[in-house]
Amino acid sequence: MPSTAVLTAYEAALPADSRVSRKHMFESPCAFVNRQMFFGTFEETVVARVGPERAAALADQPGMGLFSPTEGKVWNDYVQLEIPADAQLLSDLAAEALDWAAALPKKGKWKKGKRRKA
Repeated sequence: MPSTAVLTAYEAALPADSRVSRKHMFESPCAFVNRQMFFGTFEETVVARVGPERAAALADQPGMGLFSPTEGKVWNDYVQLEIPADAQLLSDLAAEALDWAAALPKKGKWKKGKRRKA
């Protein structure tokens, strides 16, 4: 579970938008739009789904990188930010991530007993 500082930063940056739904992934709070995760927490960081080109452009900035939930597995359309991070930057990335993910096709529902292929 992320620290209080990470959870506070995440909550403060999360857009107040009726399209946003909240769930947990990786045992951490995350936000979804159209069943697409766009913003969330992971360990002691915050992640934002801004698309592969934008994530690559941001990845070299101090305190940021491409999101890698497991070694060798990079989600190249997400940027991962260390906390503490600039509150305005975090809010701007959350809003950008919401807009980007909202334009993606809505994901279908998972069927019980079915697993995602590795």
